[in-house]
Amino acid sequence: MELVVRNEGPSLDLVEIADVLPREFAVIRGTNHAVVSLEKDGTLRLAYRIRSPVKGDFVLGPVRARSFDPLALGAQDVVLDVRSPLVVAPAMEDLRRAALQPRRTRPWFGQVASRRIGPGTEFWGVREYVAGDEVRRINWKASARLERLFTNEYEGERSGDVVIVVDARRESSVGTEADNPVEHAVRAALGIADRVLATKNRVGLIVYRQVIDWVPLAFGRKQLYRILDHLVHVKPGGEWRVSHVGLVLSRFFPRDCLIVLITPLQDRDALTAVIDLAARGYDIAIVSPSALEIERRIRPDTPEDQMAYRILAMERANRVAQLRRVAQVVDWDPATPLALALRRMTAWPRRA
Repeated sequence: MELVVRNEGPSLDLVEIADVLPREFAVIRGTNHAVVSLEKDGTLRLAYRIRSPVKGDFVLGPVRARSFDPLALGAQDVVLDVRSPLVVAPAMEDLRRAALQPRRTRPWFGQVASRRIGPGTEFWGVREYVAGDEVRRINWKASARLERLFTNEYEGERSGDVVIVVDARRESSVGTEADNPVEHAVRAALGIADRVLATKNRVGLIVYRQVIDWVPLAFGRKQLYRILDHLVHVKPGGEWRVSHVGLVLSRFFPRDCLIVLITPLQDRDALTAVIDLAARGYDIAIVSPSALEIERRIRPDTPEDQMAYRILAMERANRVAQLRRVAQVVDWDPATPLALALRRMTAWPRRA
């Protein structure tokens, strides 16, 4: 950020200038505050960098100025209504090495192995040459050995659909403003969307909170920006049930998509909804930022809290075990990178 102040009046022996920041921001380089003397037509330049652990829409300003008399016995305050809107995007989980792809594919070229012969890079087999085959696909070793031309065949690579569902209900807000399951769910959703779009698949988004809103399936970088625009404004609230998401899925999204549900699993509603979606033929993967681990880090470590933690941990482990019968589940402590949690899985998603 940069603020330039110009004194168009008489000389000021001592003036204090501050660019007011929202409480969520911290200055990490430079300064937004200075006490200087300003000659007539003199200028002051404040350059600084700021950081906010909280996403959302913010306004920088106003600018406050205080001029002191030569003896510093009195002062005159002025507030300059100079404001700058600023949008802070959520941090993105680095999932470049994570294997995130749908199992079911559609007839568009992509990077998902389709188990069918077609355009691709993975060798499938050889067959006899037919007129029209590309010369670069001829297998010269096999042709020389069998004294007739043979052509390589490859496993076709196609694309699929992934729908990311984010649980942003009020009961998911456990912890601090910057460290809670909803904020971590937003980070995870953005990272997953970026990774899946980079591998030429379509991605859609559903967020349920006070309302259920969604972003239709689409390809490309523009789709990532659409998803980012929705996620920036997600705040905990509302009490929509997970089961209501099924109505949106059945009406606006294809049944052969992979559903990635990001939820802290605070109640049994998710279990019922996932079983119902699996029975209807959906592939489901669950990423669960643990509200229990978040709360454990911010609460005092008393004997009562330790006992409560053990009981709640057993309940959560039982819920995860039940869900793993019908879906792939990632039990994620947000203190660790999501990529590490995803790496522990054997497949994504597990075959039904």
